[in-house]
Amino acid sequence: MVQYSTKLVTPAIAKEYIEANISNRRVKIPILERYANDMANGRWKMFTGETIKISISGRILDGQHRLLAVIKSNQSIYFDFAINLDDNVFDVIDTGSSRNASDTFKVKGIKHENVIPSTISMYNLLCLGKRAGLQKNHKSTNAMLLEQYYQDEIFWQNIAKTSHGLYLSFAKILTPSMIGGFYAYFSKLNPEKAEDFISQLTTGVNIQNETITFLRNKLMQDKMSPRKMPITLKMALIIKTWNFFIKDQRVKLLKFDSVRDEFPIAIAR
Repeated sequence: MVQYSTKLVTPAIAKEYIEANISNRRVKIPILERYANDMANGRWKMFTGETIKISISGRILDGQHRLLAVIKSNQSIYFDFAINLDDNVFDVIDTGSSRNASDTFKVKGIKHENVIPSTISMYNLLCLGKRAGLQKNHKSTNAMLLEQYYQDEIFWQNIAKTSHGLYLSFAKILTPSMIGGFYAYFSKLNPEKAEDFISQLTTGVNIQNETITFLRNKLMQDKMSPRKMPITLKMALIIKTWNFFIKDQRVKLLKFDSVRDEFPIAIAR
């Protein structure tokens, strides 16, 4: 049963909580510095009703940065506590320091936690057939991304592992999440062709359609240019190149006009 109380937390007590913690988010230094500075200079407001949440196993579900700030500032601060919470509520807790999907995946012990959530988000965006600018209107919650991951863990782990290698092969010109999102999306459309296309695009080896070369050149030029290509344009060109690859069509010019042209839809065959 959840229990509530108010306690004076000294640096020594805060250290005990931190050392007993099983796992938690990476420490966000700007957040920690701000909290510690407020505490050291008497600006920290107590008794706001915001609790430090501790699970039944001793995990800090919410409050890691506040406890670390007590240690860093060497101040004793009163906090409201909620203890004996279920460990599984971590990914649905809202905090002042926003818990992103990578934090949630890390706590769950999922490998490639920095890549998989954004890869799944990119995949979902492509499935909706949306431009990148509309992503915020269709953003998945942390819990939704976790559920989607668990539905096909092996698939997403393979996508993440492969996309990281291809990211390095392509001199970091496309992000791992973009490579992975497109790889996953094309794999669902045409698994036989998806690996060939993504490999040819990122490695430049055994290119079967010169349109891929056009796209590679555009992306490499964009990497060196001070004026970067909009993400929507980049996505559209990748989809158009995929379609030419699938239809085995060659073009002499690869372009997309975001004002005049409809956003392309990837084909399966």
